[in-house]
Amino acid sequence: MEMAMPENFRHSTPVPEIVPSIDPALRRSAARLRECMAMALPIWAARAQRPDGSWVEHLTLDGTPDLGAERRWRVIGRQAVAYAQGTLAGWHDGTDTARRSFDAYWSQGWTGTHMVHRIGADGTVTDGRHDLYDHAFALLACARMLQVTGNADYHRKAQAVTAYLDRHRHPAGGWYEGTVKPTPRRQNPHMHLLEASLALFEATGDGADLSIAHAVIALFDTHFLKDGLIGEFFGDDWSPDPACGDHVEPGHAVEWVWLLRRYEAATGTDRRCARLSLYDRAFRQRLGRLYDAEQRDGTIDRQTTRLWVQTEAVKAHLAMADAGWAGAAGMAAASIDAMFGTFLRGDGLWNDQLNACDAVLSDTIPVSTLYHIVGMAAEADRLVRGRP
Repeated sequence: MEMAMPENFRHSTPVPEIVPSIDPALRRSAARLRECMAMALPIWAARAQRPDGSWVEHLTLDGTPDLGAERRWRVIGRQAVAYAQGTLAGWHDGTDTARRSFDAYWSQGWTGTHMVHRIGADGTVTDGRHDLYDHAFALLACARMLQVTGNADYHRKAQAVTAYLDRHRHPAGGWYEGTVKPTPRRQNPHMHLLEASLALFEATGDGADLSIAHAVIALFDTHFLKDGLIGEFFGDDWSPDPACGDHVEPGHAVEWVWLLRRYEAATGTDRRCARLSLYDRAFRQRLGRLYDAEQRDGTIDRQTTRLWVQTEAVKAHLAMADAGWAGAAGMAAASIDAMFGTFLRGDGLWNDQLNACDAVLSDTIPVSTLYHIVGMAAEADRLVRGRP
């Protein structure tokens, strides 16, 4: 059954013209990303998608697929998300790639009650335990597939995921973590549930699909945000977990900047104070790249930086530019341009992690990072083209 789909969701819709008032540097940087994605998406589908529609976990540094590695199964759902977004943006018609990815993801991973955690290279489930993080991406994949195809079956699958979430609500707020990492509690999977809920609302326009988003924002207000930082690990009652110390991840903080802006757009509420608090703290002494991990006092734990952290930093700049923050568009452009030749290799592939001297630390090219790159490129494209 096909749902009626708004014209602006169809990938055949003509791409809007560039908004003249957008910073010229950002226009150029967004164009570079569009070209990069138009090249990369077909390359990755050819090299990393398996005949059954699933994907390998990573490529080797020379670009060949590792056919023997165990797969984190949520990554297959994230590939459906990436190709759906690329299709919606008009860079590459990845509808079939997205559909085949999702079909493999759901048929091999959904047990009827929950999504499995890991599947081996031979298709055997190697870890069937529950993880809240996996279900956040299951819901996101359903939402993006609904958005790109209009097929109501994806909405029914989304409802199956939300039924799982309803069964696993925690009395202290949020959801039980599952059996993979039942303790300490983590803000990260809850943050991605916010992302998924917002995406489902984009696809349906039904305010009821924002109920998860409202619940996560309540957790953000009462537990996650403190002094411009995002707490990562908590006890059962959402008190900070002392065993995890003062560890914070800048990548998650800037991811929240973007999500808060999206929540504002979806609900009409004002989250400026929280956005600015996170944005100011993240970039106050880090005008360039963000590191992977820090302490609450700003001490750097690891002078390494992964590509996904930089993509989320760009999205934070774009969110602030969208809100009219002076200088944010220029920061987004500069950060995008700095990725070319360091993280983004020019052949459709990327370096996943660098040290402070730009030496490559990663020994594989994870498939999972494509979701972050496409998300960054889609946000830049949306902003310069004035898409809602």
